[in-house]
Amino acid sequence: MGVLSAQTTTRHHELGIQLEQSYGFMYGAPLNFKTLYKCGKTDQAVWRLQLGNIQFGHNYYEPSQQQSTWMSLGGSIGREWRKDLNSNLRFFHGPLVGAEMSMSRSVSEVPPGTDNSYYYIMPNLIYVLGIQYRINQDFYVAAEIHPGFNTQFNYNDGNWSPNRYMSGGLNGQAALLSVAYQFETYKKGKSKKARGIVRIPE
Repeated sequence: MGVLSAQTTTRHHELGIQLEQSYGFMYGAPLNFKTLYKCGKTDQAVWRLQLGNIQFGHNYYEPSQQQSTWMSLGGSIGREWRKDLNSNLRFFHGPLVGAEMSMSRSVSEVPPGTDNSYYYIMPNLIYVLGIQYRINQDFYVAAEIHPGFNTQFNYNDGNWSPNRYMSGGLNGQAALLSVAYQFETYKKGKSKKARGIVRIPE
């Protein structure tokens, strides 16, 4: 049997879900989930792709005959580096760039009638700081905080608003908690669960 390092024969992947304590961007709920995908040559340094919560809704108010439709979404991309503290515990950190957008439209059928549209765009730049605990070879849990900065632009009824908003500090009221499944794939595309050393028949 020939032995090859997983570092040179495979690519590392992680799929996870993150629970965020947040008040949302425009119509957010107190608790919402985000999906995480991370990949790299090894699990020591990975690219991080994150899709924020996607929400939408439609309301109708009978007294004013007003209809309201809204939708919000967000995402981010970044880099993550890790340092082993012991066999199961890791410290990780890295920059993350993202944006959130919320759109809404309000239409009233009462004369003379109104039709208003609103768009809110919030780009952000943060630095992730976190601790990761390995449950076993396949799963881990992590807690992280997001110090950073964000700003907001408003576009209403065909015009950009002159008002600008900027804030910084820790995003959210508590640490973000996540759980993820990790696995390896061969560079030729064949999937194999992570087991440390990949053994290939001679």
